[in-house]
Amino acid sequence: MSSILPSSSSAGTATAAGTPLTSTASQGTVSSTGLGSGLDINSIVTQLVAAEGNGPTTLLNSRQTQIQSKLSAYGQFQAAVSALQASLATLATTAQFQSNSASVGDPAVASAAADTTAAAGTYSLSVVQLASGAKLVSAPQAAATSAIGTGTLTVKVGSAAIAVTIDSSNNTLAGIAAAITKAGSANGIAATLLTANDGVRLVLTSATTGAANAVTVTQSGGDGGLAALVYDPANSNTTLTQVQAPQDAQIKLDGFTYNSASNVVTGALGGVTINLKAASTGAATTPLTIAVDQSSAQKAVQTFVSSYNALATAVTQLSSYNATTGSGGPLLGDSVLGSFVRQLNNAIDSSVPSLANGPFGSLAEIGIVANTDGTLSADSNRLNAAFTSHYASVAQLFAGSDGLAGKLNNLLDQYTKPTTGVFAQQTASLQQNLKDIAAQRSALTQRMADLQARLLAQYNAMDALVAQLKSTGTSVQAQLSSIYYPGKASTAVP
Repeated sequence: MSSILPSSSSAGTATAAGTPLTSTASQGTVSSTGLGSGLDINSIVTQLVAAEGNGPTTLLNSRQTQIQSKLSAYGQFQAAVSALQASLATLATTAQFQSNSASVGDPAVASAAADTTAAAGTYSLSVVQLASGAKLVSAPQAAATSAIGTGTLTVKVGSAAIAVTIDSSNNTLAGIAAAITKAGSANGIAATLLTANDGVRLVLTSATTGAANAVTVTQSGGDGGLAALVYDPANSNTTLTQVQAPQDAQIKLDGFTYNSASNVVTGALGGVTINLKAASTGAATTPLTIAVDQSSAQKAVQTFVSSYNALATAVTQLSSYNATTGSGGPLLGDSVLGSFVRQLNNAIDSSVPSLANGPFGSLAEIGIVANTDGTLSADSNRLNAAFTSHYASVAQLFAGSDGLAGKLNNLLDQYTKPTTGVFAQQTASLQQNLKDIAAQRSALTQRMADLQARLLAQYNAMDALVAQLKSTGTSVQAQLSSIYYPGKASTAVP
């Protein structure tokens, strides 16, 4: 297989237009309006400070834009690498290639699931009967509000017992039904009322299936009226009628009978769970098939290819160069990206040593090949042939001790580790650069403030000197004007 991802080689940087420095250094200083010289001192000083600060400000803006762009680019880069690494998680373990599927020919009768310990094979399944819980019914009463009695009803399901207290607040048929349901909900016991032409009956139902989970009801204390709701066949006391006995589910696999207390049968076939839905019609059977589930492994391989292609596309975009515009991606020429690409290409192109004498030993040999744009393509015919004819070798290619998934995962882990990984270190370095720029910007602002104060002081001193010289000139001129000399017009003779 040729190199998968394009390596970035030429350097490029992103630039940002600088913004003129706007100094606030004049705050707190005494400024002059140029009364002596007539000059606009504030305007002159502002322009001088801006001329001094614009260059460094533009440079800092440009560097900050580049670093922020690179930080964003590293975020995209890391996300794509992490997605690829996540797709390798299942391929790096043999469990992905050991999964099994289970299917039942007649889905109306049952469904099934198989774990990695199940053995492939086909069995004849017949559901003789479903598991059920007990159902008890009372004698009819005139109404739901008919008072029955007080005391304590003890309802026992298998070995679990619940006590239901009945007093004057709930001694009606409806009140007793509500009390039993509330107390027995955790044990799968529910009571309801059934109204027929001859009256209202209490129906007691157990959700706990299996022949061992018989339901009994006894009463004690109170006024004795609860004796009308007792079912204790061991003591020949059955004022309630059992209309449905608890029973086990029963199935036949290849003619062999297996009983289960639940309709979820887990013990009949190693590694297989059978969910019973209905009894088979007569002696009808349906096939139960256990097979290696290659579809999930193939799906995992396709997910790996898709994740790899997303990474290849991201790398191309981040390291591209547009000759027409003369602009490049934020990671064009980046040494970290270049090193990553070289290592990833080497890993993808490598062979698995343990498969040196096997039907294939690399991705290219099972139909996963490189495209000219750096992405991968999976030849479905060759890939299906490899899965069908050499499934164990496919598993070893990815999940073996020297498999590609493990090798790639180890490589990516060097970049994605939270603290010591390359991405974490690069991000920390770029963030520190942003802090340095902030410090340099603060220092520049202070330097410009100092310059502005110094220039204002100098110009104000110059303005004061000019004002003084003007005043002196005016005084001298007045004195000279007062001197008499012959011929001076309009001048009195002293």
